[in-house]
Amino acid sequence: MKTKYIVGLIAGLFLPLGFEPFGLWGLTLVSLALLIFLLENLDKKQSFKVCFTFGLGYWLSGISWVYVSIHYHGNQDFLSSSLITLLFIICLSVYTGMVGLLYYYLSIAKNYNEMVIFPVCWFAIEIIRSSLFTGFPWLLIGTTLSGSILDGWISVIGSQGNTLILATLSGSLVVVYRNIKSTRPLFFSSLVVLTITFSSIFIKSIHWTTPYQEVTASVYQPNLTLEEKWSYEGITKTKNLIEESLKNSTRSELIIFPETALIQTKEVMEGWLGKINEEANSKEVSLLTGIMARNEAEITNNQMRNRIIGLGKATGSYDKIKLVPFGEFIPFEGIIGNLLDFMGLTITSTLPGNQYNLIESGDLKIAPSICYEIAFGNLVNNTAKQANILVTISNDTWFGESIGPVQHLQIAVDRALEHQKPVLRSTNSGFSAIIDNKGNIIAKSGFFEEDRIKSTLMTYSGHTPYASLGNLIGYIYVIISMMLWLCIKRTKV
Repeated sequence: MKTKYIVGLIAGLFLPLGFEPFGLWGLTLVSLALLIFLLENLDKKQSFKVCFTFGLGYWLSGISWVYVSIHYHGNQDFLSSSLITLLFIICLSVYTGMVGLLYYYLSIAKNYNEMVIFPVCWFAIEIIRSSLFTGFPWLLIGTTLSGSILDGWISVIGSQGNTLILATLSGSLVVVYRNIKSTRPLFFSSLVVLTITFSSIFIKSIHWTTPYQEVTASVYQPNLTLEEKWSYEGITKTKNLIEESLKNSTRSELIIFPETALIQTKEVMEGWLGKINEEANSKEVSLLTGIMARNEAEITNNQMRNRIIGLGKATGSYDKIKLVPFGEFIPFEGIIGNLLDFMGLTITSTLPGNQYNLIESGDLKIAPSICYEIAFGNLVNNTAKQANILVTISNDTWFGESIGPVQHLQIAVDRALEHQKPVLRSTNSGFSAIIDNKGNIIAKSGFFEEDRIKSTLMTYSGHTPYASLGNLIGYIYVIISMMLWLCIKRTKV
């Protein structure tokens, strides 16, 4: 059994190589196939342990970049930062372990287990992980398919639905390997692979949305260090950059600045914002920027809101709803807060928004999201269906030159594919990007460089099946699979 645990750990280490910046989605497929193979003929505890050790490798390889934020910006020493990161990895590995436990209880017939039950188990745990304790929908394995010939289904079932496709292909690989000399299982599993592949290619050619109007967009990346950003020097630099962006803008341009580009509130900057608003209006420019917001009661309680506002031709605002646990708020504050105080970790008390708002620029409707909210497909769905373009702003400076910001950008690409609408992404230090409605990155900034990327692109109206249905098709597939499971179980009684 020890050999299985070691092999599971190694296989898990290879799974994140399917995500950017590596993009080797075939390794994710093989990694999962190996996990399925390892789960054969195990008891309940063994199934959990194999999946748990697989999870240790999976999350150690894929998410250990959070160490950068904890160590360099949380003022923790090497040991404390490593322990906190390890604890986070262990917690996420428990979810992966639950896949094994669920698979043990639902296993009923060879071939059906690998090709149906395992994908259902993985999909179910991903849904739980994306929702429980505010959710953490990071490194969903379906995301690895974006940009491949198998990403056609994403506009119908979303990236979480693509998890079912990838896991089914992994299960098919196991069935093919195990039944290489048996005609019937080999034929059926091969048929499934071919059906998924060719249907994906066909669906990818369908235009669910229609061209609406062309816009010229400029996405700014200020590239301030965190020390600069939260200083008067940084405030002045950002203001100058915004003023410069208006001077250099063309008529009716759409300008985007990153999350909390303005760290002072609207009330403090009322005079300056009034001038910016007036100048933007004179050129019919729509300027969107992140800003800190708070009312008098929130000032008294040292609380604030993370907001994106529209200036000039753009009207409306949106307050971040999905806050980052331990970054913007403390879960179970009564219990955990004292521990963090003891460790010297200071967490900003940010209040969540409570409304999904569009920002409008004339007839153009913009669906905003802030930071890792872009990872929540169901949250983005609330406004993307009515929008013509998606805008996401972030500050990934916390994670340095790690793979975290690259993964974040890939998630934004998924949202473009799900809705067949362009995405504008502005970050403080990278990667800012302009993504078209087919998920192609048509302009991108580098890491830690001050930059402006500009492009003219088409916006779109209408919506994809995923925009209307969300994960419903995935849920229906799970229900049908479990109904077949009951039928098989009855025949065995």
